[in-house]
Amino acid sequence: MKTGPLLISILLCVVPASAQVISAECAPAKEQLNAAQAAATQNNWLAASNHYREAVQVAPSCVEAVVNLGVVYNRLNQSEEAIKAFKEALARNPQLFAAHLNLGVTYFRTTRYDLAKESLRNALKLNSGHTQARQLLALSLIALEEFKDAAYELEQLVKLAPADAGTLVALGKMYLRLKRHSDAVATFTRALQLEPGAAKTHLLLGEALDNSGQADKAIEAFQRAIELDPSLLEAHYALGHVFLKRGNLDEALTEFQKELQLNPEMVLARYQAGKIYFQRDKLDEAVAELSKVVEKDPSFRPALETLAQARLKQGSNNEAITLLERAVALDPTWPQAFALLGRAYTRAGRREDAKKAFATAQKLSAEERKRLEDAVSKP
Repeated sequence: MKTGPLLISILLCVVPASAQVISAECAPAKEQLNAAQAAATQNNWLAASNHYREAVQVAPSCVEAVVNLGVVYNRLNQSEEAIKAFKEALARNPQLFAAHLNLGVTYFRTTRYDLAKESLRNALKLNSGHTQARQLLALSLIALEEFKDAAYELEQLVKLAPADAGTLVALGKMYLRLKRHSDAVATFTRALQLEPGAAKTHLLLGEALDNSGQADKAIEAFQRAIELDPSLLEAHYALGHVFLKRGNLDEALTEFQKELQLNPEMVLARYQAGKIYFQRDKLDEAVAELSKVVEKDPSFRPALETLAQARLKQGSNNEAITLLERAVALDPTWPQAFALLGRAYTRAGRREDAKKAFATAQKLSAEERKRLEDAVSKP
């Protein structure tokens, strides 16, 4: 099941340069700064940028004006100009928190997550309690698939700020990624104490419970998610998957069919339904479902294998051969596919091809067995 990142609104940090609070370095540009602030208040970002540029010309050492100019460039969607402004501010004052933060925000907005990570960490060195910087750092790490570090940042957020369901859900997702299933269960449970009606969180809790071997509780969580939101995608699939692992094929098939009603494009649900039909010897239904799977995803090897088996049972040897030749082309190290291909060649009267396929299957099986034995015998 997919786990998406925490969603937050990106706010840009603005350094005040008002008439009431103004540094000595900025005093010569007081008039321009006030005009810029007034324009910004009216969302007239073009005028604000002009006034801040004038302020920098009048007072070159006014680093606050440089930062604010970068902020206004962001408002004008001029990201590269914003980056130049923030870098210029940092060249003048490397300890300027607002410049590091805004530079990180700009890199994040333009999907340069490595650079965002660096800038946001620099910001947090100067202000470790800034929640927005830590949120964006966590999101950057998630985008970079550095899930362990992302989990750490989210843990810090949970400690820093009052309990927030969104942060807890994001942290729970990281625990799922890291296979820390008991921690995920505890975290999603805590999130549900804050938002008991969150169907997606119940779905995630069910996934964590299922992965931690608590199937009964997982079923309850999935059923609660469906009760709260009958149209929630992946919930019926998740519930069906638990039933499938228990061998409850009827219940599993029902849930997979419900998932497909909501989400016809879900390949996994269609594959599982097709496989159950095959196990039940309902070959026409199996072929119908599995054909749609391999049409949607031609590289889905298990679907190719099961569909080929169904075609063999139906006596469609040539179609089975075509499917299995595709399968072994996708994975030339797959002994089961070669064995099935040998059977299909035999039924089609292609004895020499069958001998080669069986020999390949035997060779690959022996190699796989040796790899397993070597792995077990190592200290």
